[in-house]
Amino acid sequence: MVLQLMALPVWLVSLVQIALVPFCFAVAWSMIGLTLWNLVVTIRDGVNRATVMHKIPCAECRYFTNDHRLKCPIHPKIALSESAIDCPDFEDLGLG
Repeated sequence: MVLQLMALPVWLVSLVQIALVPFCFAVAWSMIGLTLWNLVVTIRDGVNRATVMHKIPCAECRYFTNDHRLKCPIHPKIALSESAIDCPDFEDLGLG
């Protein structure tokens, strides 16, 4: 009688291990894959954002003041923003 009570938990543990080990393996590798995917997406989005930000010509404009109170006297609302990429009043300093 005691032997039968001991055999049931061992059988149950081995059954749970058969199902749980592959499931945990799949979940762990899925989490690693999702983490790597999020890292790749974050780097890609950061590079795309930096590419857009480097197209803003304000720092090389004749009218750029480099003063935080008034960055541009002609277009103060769009200075150093994405709207300034095609600024019609841009004049190159000609330094470089």
